[in-house]
Order: sequence, then structure tokens, then C-alpha cells
Amino acid sequence: MEAEDLNLAPQYVMRDNDTNFTAEFDAEVESIGAKLNRNPRVLPNPKAHVERFIESLKQECLDKFVIVAERRLNYVNREGRLHYNRERPHEARSHLPQGMEKPPEASKSVRLNDVVYSSRLGGC
Repeated sequence: MEAEDLNLAPQYVMRDNDTNFTAEFDAEVESIGAKLNRNPRVLPNPKAHVERFIESLKQECLDKFVIVAERRLNYVNREGRLHYNRERPHEARSHLPQGMEKPPEASKSVRLNDVVYSSRLGGC
């Protein structure tokens, strides 16, 4: 979905050996010109980062909404991914968001204009 939003054609698609992925799925991936890569069967936990992201997306975003339309699901998913990848602090980066190289300077007082707020997904 990310590549489609940017009008990019994927070159590779990774998938596991789950029976949900049928021959029709493989044919569809190959029809768009992408190479299909399957995870080896005996790999202990090849998707740990992906599974962690999905769990975070579910707990921090999807569990807070009742979604009844695919278009809304795609929107909520996209906004959740953008927040996760661009704004959310990551442990591997010493709890800094993407794009921030060092923590901000400490301040003894905070003025109202110092606080920056942006709404996502209709939050207050």
C-alpha cells in the first residue's frame, strides 16, 4: 500500500509459507513485475520486527476504533504507520523520534507557544 500511494512498483514481495497465500496470490504478485521471495521453512523467527509492528499498530491504533469500511481502515492504517515510522520514539534510537539526532535542550519553564500539537484521526 505504501508503494502504491507513492506510485511505485514493488520489485520484491516477501511472504511466508502460510496456506492463506495461494497460487493466485503468487500469480498476481508476478503479474505486476515483482519477484516473489518466500521465507525459508525452518527460519526461527524471521518476522519478529514485522510482528512487533503489527502488534503495536493494533494496540496503539486499530483497537481504539470501530472500522466498518475498507477505505477508513486503509486511512487509519496509513496514519498509524506514518506515526510509528516518523514520530513515535524508538528504543533502538535512544527513545528519539525519526529525524531527531539528540534530545532537545532542557528548559526550566514552558510557555504555551512552546507546545506543538497536531491532530491525527480526528483526535481532540
